[in-house]
Amino acid sequence: MNLSLKYKIAIVIFLLETIMMTVVLWDTLGHSLENTEKQIGAAEQVTLGIVSDISRVALLNEDYDRVQGYIESLPKNPGVLRARLVDDRGIIVASSSLSELGESVPELVNSRVSHWRTSRIENAAGPLGALSVQFSRQAQLDSFQEIRNRGIAIAAIGMGLIAVFGLGFGYLLTYRLQKVVQAANKVAQGDYSVRTRLRKSDEVGQVGTAFDTMAEVIAEERRQLARANSSLEQRVLERTRELEDANREYESFAYAISHDLRAPLRSVNGFAQILTDDYGEQLDTHARNYLDRIRNSALKMAELIDDLLTLSRVNRAEISRVSFDISRVCNEVLEELRAADPSRKVDTQVQPAMMVQGDPHLIRDALANLVGNAWKFTARTPDARIRFHCREENGETVYLVEDNGAGFDMEYMDKLFIPFQRLHHEREFPGTGIGLSTVQRIIYRHGGSIRAESKTGQGATFFFTLGS
Repeated sequence: MNLSLKYKIAIVIFLLETIMMTVVLWDTLGHSLENTEKQIGAAEQVTLGIVSDISRVALLNEDYDRVQGYIESLPKNPGVLRARLVDDRGIIVASSSLSELGESVPELVNSRVSHWRTSRIENAAGPLGALSVQFSRQAQLDSFQEIRNRGIAIAAIGMGLIAVFGLGFGYLLTYRLQKVVQAANKVAQGDYSVRTRLRKSDEVGQVGTAFDTMAEVIAEERRQLARANSSLEQRVLERTRELEDANREYESFAYAISHDLRAPLRSVNGFAQILTDDYGEQLDTHARNYLDRIRNSALKMAELIDDLLTLSRVNRAEISRVSFDISRVCNEVLEELRAADPSRKVDTQVQPAMMVQGDPHLIRDALANLVGNAWKFTARTPDARIRFHCREENGETVYLVEDNGAGFDMEYMDKLFIPFQRLHHEREFPGTGIGLSTVQRIIYRHGGSIRAESKTGQGATFFFTLGS
C-alpha cells in the first residue's frame, strides 16, 4: 500500500517511540519498584534491628517483661503481623501472641501475602536467641499495582499523543525523544540526577515531565534510604555505647566481688576460728556445731566468689590460639584429682596425642570442670570409669568426656549450663553450679559447641568442639 511520506514518518515515529517508551518505562518503573522494595526492606530491617538490640539486653539479663511490651506493640505498626523472641533453646520467651509463650518455635512459613524476617542475636560468648517478625507484603503488592497502572497510563497517553501529533512533529519528536532516551540510559547507569528538562505541554513534554517525576521519586527514595541507613548507624553506635557501659559496670561488679566481699568473709571465718581456738572448751556441742556451720558457709561463699571471678575472667580474657596437646592437659588434671583424693580408685582412659588449636589456659579450665565433674559424680560408683577421646562427625572433630557416674535426667537438659542451676542436691554432690556455665562460655568463645547425653544412674557424656 502506497502511503505518503508524512504517514510513513508518522508510522515510523509511532513504532520507534512505542519501542523507546516501552524501554524507558520498563527500566524506570522497574527501578522504581526495586527501590520501593528496598525502602520497605530497609524499614523492616530497621524495625528488626531496633527490637533486636532491645532483645539482646533482655536475653542477656533474662528480663523478658521489658521486651514483651515492645513485641506486643509491633503489630500496631503498618505492615507488621506477628513477632516472637526465642532464647538459645528455641523456646518462645516473648511474643505478640501471649498463647505462644513458653512454646517451642514453630516452622516459619512465607506466603504470597506475608514473609518472615529473622535476626540471630549473639554476643561475644555465643548465640543468645533469635527475633522473628512476620511482615505483610500488602505494601509491596499495592506499590506494584500502582507502578503498573502508572506505567500503563503513561504508555497509553504517550502512544496516543504520538499517533495524533506524529505526522506534524516528526522531526521535533525525533530530536526531543532522543533526550529522553539519553536520560533513561543515564538513569539505567545509576545517574539519578539527570533530568530531561522538557517543559512543553505536548506529548513529548509530558513524557519528559513524567520521566523527570519518576527520576525525582527514585532520587528521593534513595535519599530516604540513605537517611534511614544513617539513622540505623546512629542507633548502632548508641547501642554499642550502652553495651560498653554495661561491660564497665560488669567489670566494676567483678571487682567488688573480688575485693569488697572477700574482706568480710575473711573476718567471719577468722573470728569463727578464734572463737573455736580460744573459747572452744567453754562452748557446748551445739555452739561448736554452729561455729563449724558458720565457717563452712563462709568457705562455701568464698568458693562461689572464686567461681564467679573465673566466669568473669573467661568473658573478658583475650583468646590466643596455639597448637597444644590436649591429652597431656587432661592427664595433668587427672593427676591433680588423684593427688587431692588418693583413696579413690578410678579407671581413666585418655586418647593420646590429641592436638588442638586454642587457648591452653582457658581450655584447661574447661577440662578441669568437665573431668572434675566426672570425678565427682563417680564418687559413689563402684568400678568408676572416666574416658576422654575424640571422633569425627560431619567433617568436624568432636571431643568426648565420658563417665559411668550418677548421670542426670535429660528432661532438665535446658538447665544444665545455666549459672547456679544444680541437678543434684548439694548434700549428695557439692558444688556452686557455675562450672558448666564457665565451660560453655569457653567453648563458645572458641567458636565451638557443647552438648550432653545422660541417663540417671548410667553416667554422662559431654561432647564439645573447638571451632576451626
